[in-house]
Amino acid sequence: MKEDIDALGVRIERLLGIMKRLSEDNARLQAELTQSHQANETLRKRMDEARARVESALARLPVGSAAAAEESA
Repeated sequence: MKEDIDALGVRIERLLGIMKRLSEDNARLQAELTQSHQANETLRKRMDEARARVESALARLPVGSAAAAEESA
């Protein structure tokens, strides 16, 4: 009976260790996910800004230049 209780105690301690490690892993992964979301949002904003600059540059091009470029190609 004592051996069973001791074995159970060992298993409980091991389980608690696993739970602690999983909790730490979860916290680390949550932080990484938050950081990834922030980086993704930063990149999305940069892409939007670049798209706006390209669209602005295209809008400033003379209309005739595009047709002349196509004909000479």
